[in-house]
Amino acid sequence: MARLNDMTKILPELARGLGFVPGIARGPIRREAHADAILLADHEALGSLATSPAGCILTKAAAFSHASIALLSRGVPTVILDADQSNGLVEGTAVVLDGAAGRVLPASIQADALTPKPPPVPASLHTGDGESVALRVSVRAADAARVAREQGAAAVGLVRSEFLLPAHGRIPDKHFYVQAFEGILAAAAPLPVTIRLLDLAPDKHPAWAAGLPDTGALGRHGSRLYDDPLVRSVLDAQLAALAELCPRYPVRLLIPNVGTLATLTHWQRVVKDATQPCNVVVGPMLETVGAALLVDHFLAESALVGIGLNDLMQSLYGADRDMPQLRDELDPYAPSVYRLLGQVARLAGADVDRVQLCGILPQLPGVLPVLLGLGYRTFSVDVAHAPYLAQTVATRTCTQDRALADAVTAAASAREVRSLLGLAGAS
Repeated sequence: MARLNDMTKILPELARGLGFVPGIARGPIRREAHADAILLADHEALGSLATSPAGCILTKAAAFSHASIALLSRGVPTVILDADQSNGLVEGTAVVLDGAAGRVLPASIQADALTPKPPPVPASLHTGDGESVALRVSVRAADAARVAREQGAAAVGLVRSEFLLPAHGRIPDKHFYVQAFEGILAAAAPLPVTIRLLDLAPDKHPAWAAGLPDTGALGRHGSRLYDDPLVRSVLDAQLAALAELCPRYPVRLLIPNVGTLATLTHWQRVVKDATQPCNVVVGPMLETVGAALLVDHFLAESALVGIGLNDLMQSLYGADRDMPQLRDELDPYAPSVYRLLGQVARLAGADVDRVQLCGILPQLPGVLPVLLGLGYRTFSVDVAHAPYLAQTVATRTCTQDRALADAVTAAASAREVRSLLGLAGAS
């Protein structure tokens, strides 16, 4: 996250927590979503959120859940608070929410005292000492792809294709995917686009897949479901649509939840046979600790390797990321996750720039410099975060980030990591 306006340090705040989605929102606090109000809600309310509020204050939040990712994708300025931090917030109170700073402030605060929105991502993004960084954008709709292009993103790094859904719960077919994919590809053009193929999971079962059995948080999701006849029929519809589109658009594909080289080889062959005569790059999305520790072998077989950090953390901690009751087990500031990612970066070696980190982790306050210090240079983030993260990159140097990463991986606790990142007061 970008360095915050120094003036926020002395502002009279009503509450301070974790900045989850940057941006400024003003309005009265409400417990129901209104376009001109700040929604105060717990995690369970996100599942039925039909209207996008002006801003959102989340309590009891599972930050890495699919419901939270959906809120992030909408670009709604959001602050996450612990329950006790929200006790003083009264419904109807007019407030201003600063999502980048993680603060809820009185409505009287003027705009020039809040975190300013950075300029668009520069065409060529570098650290302060000249190291190149690729900042790509994750999207689920054509509008977001258009904004990504306009904001200067290097590419669309991840299209979440499971969220492309026809009306009335119909099963998606080739015709539907031709229209949906082309809408995104045309909106992003001339940027290259990476599409993650169908990635169903326990909390990502659309209406057409309602009959699928419960697969469990660490069970059959992503490519592990491709042997189900219904899921395979939809995957085949995606591939047939891409075969029609790939001669006209620069597109790469990611296979979700690949655990072994044999799995990658199999699906690379299936995809390439289906998309002839295009020579589409097909890479794996690594989502478990076991898969991530084979990153060097996967890099030998594909020009692109994605790491799904949300699921990787779930695998590392053995905690379902969609359960708010386990949110403390998925602490993004625990040193163990950075020790693991440091080992993966070392295994990737000189090819680490071909490893694309995806997920919420790089977008959280203070985290991106640590990942840069570990050696990562390629990220796919949500549209709302891209300008702020670009600003962070430009203000950092490799020397200071390597020292920071060394200190974080040597830390004994999440509290110590937060202190190192200057986040001692964050939730």
